[in-house]
Amino acid sequence: MAEYVDRYDIGSQESNARRMSDTGIIKRIVMDYVMRHKGLFVLDLVLVFFKMLTVLARPYLYKTVLDFYIAGTPTDDAVWLVDIISSIAVSLTKSEPHLGGLLLSAALLYVAIAALEWVITTAQLYYIEKLGLYVIADIRADFFSHINDLSQRFFEYGNTGRLVSRVTNDAEALKKVLSTGVVGLVGDLLMTFSIVLMMIFLDSQLTLVALLIAPLLAVTSRVFQGWIKEAWRTARRNVASLTGKVQDLMYGAKLTKSLVQEERSLLEFDETNELNMQTQIRAETVSVAYSSVATVLGSIMTAAIWYLGGMKVLGTTRTIGQLVAFSNYSESFFTPIQNLAMLYGEIQSGLAGAERIFVILDEDPEVQESEEPVHFDDMRGEIEFKDVNFSYLPDQPVLTDINLRIKPGEKIAIFGPTGSGKSTIINLLGRFYDPVEGQVLVDEHDLRDLSFSSLRSAVSIVLQEPYLFNGTVEYNLKFGNPDVPAAEMARVAEYVGIHEAITELEDGYTTLLHERGTNLSYGQRQLICLARAIIADPRILVFDEATSSVDPYTEARIQETLRQEMMNRTVILVTHRVSTVRDMDRIILLEEGVIADEGTHDQLLQRSSLYRELCEMQLVEVIS
Repeated sequence: MAEYVDRYDIGSQESNARRMSDTGIIKRIVMDYVMRHKGLFVLDLVLVFFKMLTVLARPYLYKTVLDFYIAGTPTDDAVWLVDIISSIAVSLTKSEPHLGGLLLSAALLYVAIAALEWVITTAQLYYIEKLGLYVIADIRADFFSHINDLSQRFFEYGNTGRLVSRVTNDAEALKKVLSTGVVGLVGDLLMTFSIVLMMIFLDSQLTLVALLIAPLLAVTSRVFQGWIKEAWRTARRNVASLTGKVQDLMYGAKLTKSLVQEERSLLEFDETNELNMQTQIRAETVSVAYSSVATVLGSIMTAAIWYLGGMKVLGTTRTIGQLVAFSNYSESFFTPIQNLAMLYGEIQSGLAGAERIFVILDEDPEVQESEEPVHFDDMRGEIEFKDVNFSYLPDQPVLTDINLRIKPGEKIAIFGPTGSGKSTIINLLGRFYDPVEGQVLVDEHDLRDLSFSSLRSAVSIVLQEPYLFNGTVEYNLKFGNPDVPAAEMARVAEYVGIHEAITELEDGYTTLLHERGTNLSYGQRQLICLARAIIADPRILVFDEATSSVDPYTEARIQETLRQEMMNRTVILVTHRVSTVRDMDRIILLEEGVIADEGTHDQLLQRSSLYRELCEMQLVEVIS
């Protein structure tokens, strides 16, 4: 069993150990998703480039104004900018500019650069957010599509609450990776490189001092990296556990109340909530600690620059304008590093979320469609099981040597006590699983060779638990055949005995159903599920214990429908109730995964002690 738990149980995948590297995750996000929107990505990079120009321009303007107009220490490299400022002043005053006019012109130029930077930054943030939302939508679409392709065994082991957390909470956390970890990283690298060039241009010695901080920050990052990764992976795991617990308690609210266990449920929730809170606090604490260390290192660098640069200004080897500009550039140089430090925790949270999503996307379906599947629409409905053996777990057989042939249009019942393998036969017929040995054939085609669409459009299964989707009654009735005419939908609804109840609803067939159809009775939900299966127009109709939980009246309606509507269909009725099998053409009696006998009701009464015993247990009259 551990073999299947390790592979399929979502809980078993919630370890703290990361399976993918940060680089690998980011590369996958970029190549598989960001590149689907190349135009938007390129636009973001262009905006990053223009923002870099505005960031570089302002400190250089500081330098020029201080050196030329305030300190009186002009430099040759800024003459071109002085000419621009003078031209602006002449345009404003229509005369030879004076110092006040020059300073006003420089101020206006600074405001213009700042306004341009604001426009570019706003556009950049908008388009980065847009790109992030597109990518998240793509990932969620791929996730849902892949979930639909996964095999039934996955859902029997997987916790739906944790799956919901991955496609909601984890996908939302992934947006931070897109803005900061992808586009932001490219922008920060470009900005850092250009700033270093400007710093070298102004003072190569001070640049060396500034760059000495980088190794210290690298060592600090290395130390904190492992702590932050583990902390945020644990935090994301506990968010998923909290989501699963909330879903579990909500679905079980009625049972909780009926057994007077509200206090216990609240205590269990509080424990899960407390654990989630503590792990979130720990993750935030580690992230803030890293950010604080990075900030301290930045302050040390700034202090060293002002001390050494100030000495150079006093020694007249550098101007005050050059020192101010260099200081601004050094702060801008350190800003991307500080941003990364401050957002590193959130990036790790997003990467942990991305990995949790990719783990599911990398899960291969156990049951896969053939590479060249057979498609056909004109199915007769002949079914054959040939030497079929099956087990859910190794060395624990569920079906053994099943040989069964069902003719087109035949109505059979698969009958037997609980645990005899009845539902497993239906799981194989619907190809939710494949046999361990043997073949299941429909119209002489092995199911493994058929396309999923051909098989599942020809086979409709009505389950024991009636499930209705959020939406209208009509939406649910037409779910398997959206194009069916309204008249045919109403005809089938009337046949199964649900039409009158539907018309009595406030909006009739357009009435919105509550979650899981709770504004209908259990029997009404079951009849809608029956009508939905018939409207899908299958060649093979299967009832998997569909009448075991309904009242005698609803069961009688279902039986009547079987007699009238199923004349030209192959019908399989899986049940453990004798009252539902008497009128079937043939009864297949299962016992411990083996076909013990088969025949009509009367024939089995005569020759099968097991069948007679089951009849007597259900108080069915046995005629000797």
